[in-house]
Amino acid sequence: MKKTSLKLSALSALGALMLLLLSACFPGLGGDSAYKNIECYSEVTQAKKLYAALDSGHFYMQDNSDGEITSEFLFKYRDDGKLTYFYMSAEDGETAYEYHNGSEINRKNKGDSQWEFVAQGGEEYYVYDRKNPHPYTEEGVISMNAYAVTDSAVEETDSGKKITFYYNAEEFKEAMAELGELKSFECTLWLDENGYCYRLDQKGVFDNGGTESVSDFSMFIDQMNGVEGEIKRPEV
Repeated sequence: MKKTSLKLSALSALGALMLLLLSACFPGLGGDSAYKNIECYSEVTQAKKLYAALDSGHFYMQDNSDGEITSEFLFKYRDDGKLTYFYMSAEDGETAYEYHNGSEINRKNKGDSQWEFVAQGGEEYYVYDRKNPHPYTEEGVISMNAYAVTDSAVEETDSGKKITFYYNAEEFKEAMAELGELKSFECTLWLDENGYCYRLDQKGVFDNGGTESVSDFSMFIDQMNGVEGEIKRPEV
């Protein structure tokens, strides 16, 4: 079977994060007690909570087929609880940026000479805080679809643990049909000694009419509670 690298171009501008956010689309059933037999389930559940509790942080998504950075999100809560952030998404040769200082939204596409501004009171204005969190500050960023896990593997590392979940591909075939027939799907989470997730790898293998395609992405999380000063709009 011929093999190719699969780009997520069939999806939206946020498509590079689609695999990452599967947990929001496929919630587990039965509560925690139904999944306690999954090795390291409690550790990953705790890592999700730790991420959602961050006051600041940064992550970026990388397409491992070519090393391209497809998404980036830098965030920090202001003293008044409002979220400030900068977001970048790259797809099909297009790059979009969004900056929010907690009071005003700035948007721009690569190549535009000026930023678009959306002020408070504007029809397209929105603001995020702890009660109304941005999707990329929620627990779902650290994905674990416990109800579909068929097996797992755990490896001790110098800095913590490497946990791999293998999934029942049948559970995700319909959602990923645009990318081909899903044959296998796995997710590896890297936790540090304090239980924080600092890396997440997701790999899906698809059959496209006899051609095997691979979607292979990694998310790297850093600056956890370590973003200094105000997040300012970058020069892009």
